Amino acid sequence: MTKITSYTNKIKTILPQVVEWFNVISTLYLIASLILSFKYQKPAIYIYAISTATDIIVNKRYLNAKWDKTKYTFIIMITYYLCIWIWHIFEQCNSTIFFHSLDTRLPFLIFGILGLCVNINPRIKLSYIAYTMIISAITSIIYMILQKYNIIFTPTITIDLFRKLLPHIRHELLHVTHIEFNVYLNCAMSMCFIQFIESKKRLEKILLVSCIIFIFIALLFNEGRTGFATASILFFIFTVISIYYYKPKFLIPTLLVFIITIILFINGHERLNIDNIEHDPRGTIWKLTTEIIKEEPLFGHGVCNGRQLFVERSINNPDMVHFWEHWHQLYPNYNKNRFHCHNAYLESMLEFGIFGMIITILIFLLPILLTTNKKQLYLSLFILIFSIQAMFESFTFHLQIILFCWLIYFFTNIKQLDNN
Repeated sequence: MTKITSYTNKIKTILPQVVEWFNVISTLYLIASLILSFKYQKPAIYIYAISTATDIIVNKRYLNAKWDKTKYTFIIMITYYLCIWIWHIFEQCNSTIFFHSLDTRLPFLIFGILGLCVNINPRIKLSYIAYTMIISAITSIIYMILQKYNIIFTPTITIDLFRKLLPHIRHELLHVTHIEFNVYLNCAMSMCFIQFIESKKRLEKILLVSCIIFIFIALLFNEGRTGFATASILFFIFTVISIYYYKPKFLIPTLLVFIITIILFINGHERLNIDNIEHDPRGTIWKLTTEIIKEEPLFGHGVCNGRQLFVERSINNPDMVHFWEHWHQLYPNYNKNRFHCHNAYLESMLEFGIFGMIITILIFLLPILLTTNKKQLYLSLFILIFSIQAMFESFTFHLQIILFCWLIYFFTNIKQLDNN
């Protein structure tokens, strides 16, 4: 009987630790998988869900959860998700976009509830997350290059040809859009900088600076104007903060070199020339969306009705015919209900009116306003990335909501930064 009791006590002692570390590993697996397309993320999401639920139950994370002002962020996230259901009561349609929106925006509800009700596993360290993202980003870039080694490193290769090859390689090997890929790379670059601030080892700092430069160069060459612009802004911020802190006398010369380099890349970037920007269909899409919003500015049209109106008006718009034909040529079976207004702020107004716009702005602002010290700086970097991307993409597509919500959940809960 004594042996049984002793054995039971050992299990009770070891089990919580095993569950904690399983949750750590599954979290890192999830974060690493987010650089890939959704079909490759699914196993990681399921494992993370199981491990997190187990950790909450076994280690009773809900017991130490306390109310503080950061909880308002999670209330807003939950509210945004519930709006889909509330507005749907007054809609007359049941298109697939309603269920698609419920699925893609589910992280707002899940991480909203987690942030409101439980504490995060304290064994999940900032350095673990940072290096997971850094390694995933760099490995993906190197993998893309090595897979096309014979093409890229031929004597006749040019910068323009190199830039054109990368989108093809990314799509072929990672099955992910340039938008999702660039958002992840920008987040990884921000993690490099955060770890650079946190680290006290000179060699590690040098390594992290090298990683920032490597990822930044990849973003300069990769497809995507928003990713390029965001990377440039982030790199500018990193440069100013770092040089001002360590070598202030080099600040002006370094910034001049940086500005000249960016100008040269802009001049050589095919998608950043004036003609390309002027013919971007987003201008027409936004104008069309604004016209629909004006019909119901206060309360919006709801997810179903709003998307249905947008699709009908878009397909019948003479300025959009060429754009839609292009997509149907590429993807003959492409579901027209997946057409979207390429702007999360306008999308929220289309669906929920002025209330939708306010709540979307609060989703981005509250995490910064309600946190302090290093958390405020770190969260600002990630929110900058997603808020800029939200100007050109929808919450329902390509914005990696799960990564955004998880980062907010992590940085508002992490205790390591409070102790520094």
